Amino acid sequence: MRIVALLLTVSLTAAIALAQQSVPPPPQPVADQAPAPPLPAVNPPAANGPTLEATVKFIQEKVNQQGKIVYVETVTDSVTGESAGTNYPAARSAGLAHKQAFAAKKGYAAGGGSAPQRSAETQVVAVDPIGGALSLQENGSDTEVQRAGFGMMLPVTSDWTKTWSVYFKNIERLEVISATDYKHRLKPAMVYQDDPPYFELVIHLAAGKSVQRHSHTAPSGKHGRTADSDDSIQEFALHFRDEDTAGRAAKAMIHAIELCGGGSQPDLF
Repeated sequence: MRIVALLLTVSLTAAIALAQQSVPPPPQPVADQAPAPPLPAVNPPAANGPTLEATVKFIQEKVNQQGKIVYVETVTDSVTGESAGTNYPAARSAGLAHKQAFAAKKGYAAGGGSAPQRSAETQVVAVDPIGGALSLQENGSDTEVQRAGFGMMLPVTSDWTKTWSVYFKNIERLEVISATDYKHRLKPAMVYQDDPPYFELVIHLAAGKSVQRHSHTAPSGKHGRTADSDDSIQEFALHFRDEDTAGRAAKAMIHAIELCGGGSQPDLF
C-alpha cells in the first residue's frame, strides 16, 4: 500500500508541473496587408529617353534636311571592268564641241564619256506618333538611252516619285551603308561609283511584313511617257549626304521601334 501511495504522489506531482508550464497562445488572425510590388520585367519597355512624338519629329527633321542629292554615277561591269551605260552614241557621234554642248544641255558630265547625272531624295511627308508610323516619299531621276529615229540614240531623263507608309512595329532591323555598296548588292553584276558619294539607311521589315508602294514616272522632255505602278516591298532605303547623320537617324529610329514594340524579339522560353 505504501508503494502504491508513493507512485500516486509522484504522478500527481509530475502532472501539476506540466500544467504549470507556459503554453503559447493560439495564432491570431493576420491583419490585411498591402500586396507586394510586382517583380521588374526581364525586358522592360524603352521608357527612358524622348517620347515617340519627339523621336519621330527628329527623324523627320534629319531625313528632310538632306534635300535633293545630285550626283554623277559611273557604272562598270564587275567582270570585264568595261563601262556600262555611260557613253551615248548621239553625243559620241558629234564633234567634241557638240558633245560638250549636248552634255551641258542634258545635264551630263562630258569628258572621255558621258556619265549621267542623277538625283536622289527621300522625304518624311507625314508622321503619326499615335499609330507609330511614317509616310514617306522618294523623288529621283533616271536616264535611259532610247532610239529616236533616223538611227539616232538619245538619252531620255525621267523624273519619278514613289510614296509609301511604314509602321515602326513592323521594322526588324536597320543598317547604314554606302549607296554604291547598296546598289552593287542589288545588282552584283555592276560596280557603281558616285560623285559625290552618299549613304543609305536601309530599313528591313520583319518576316511576313511588307509595305505597298506607289510609283509615278514622267519624262522631263518630249520623249518618253508617263507611267504609274504599284509594288510590295520588304526593305527600302533613306538617302543621306553623310554617314554620321544617317547613323543618328538610325539610333532615333531604333528608339521609336522599341517604343512601338518592334525589332527582333527574344524567345520567352
